[in-house]
Amino acid sequence: MDAAPSLSAPRGAGPALGWRRLAVHGLAVVAGWGLFFWGWQRVLAAVPDFSELRALILGAATVVPVVTVSWILHNRGIHRRKGPRRHVSAATLDYGADFHGLPVVADFAALAQARQVHICVVGGRKVYREAPALATAASSADPVTLP
Repeated sequence: MDAAPSLSAPRGAGPALGWRRLAVHGLAVVAGWGLFFWGWQRVLAAVPDFSELRALILGAATVVPVVTVSWILHNRGIHRRKGPRRHVSAATLDYGADFHGLPVVADFAALAQARQVHICVVGGRKVYREAPALATAASSADPVTLP
């Protein structure tokens, strides 16, 4: 039986790099920074053409106010035809089926305090249930766990 690997010696740790390899690495780093600064010098030294940017700014300065005023006029027309809002539309709080039409089986009052909830499709029904305490502790690193 082999001994367990030591944590003090990480895998892949070999002998120290030789001076030639260190010199090549150093030259690669210096060359990389040199290319970086040379590229930015070329970008900053160029005379930019602002015609495309100017067209974009003028187009946005024209389109955004037109769309905004059109939306305001549209909403004022609705207000003129229907009058002011008298109430907020009622939303149904019945969650008997999900968006796919599957019946939902859940005790939402009990699940409100749950640290982790398992959602399963069982026999054509969507079942919400609290995860067991052991499964919650064991799968805390994986937030999506399905049995």
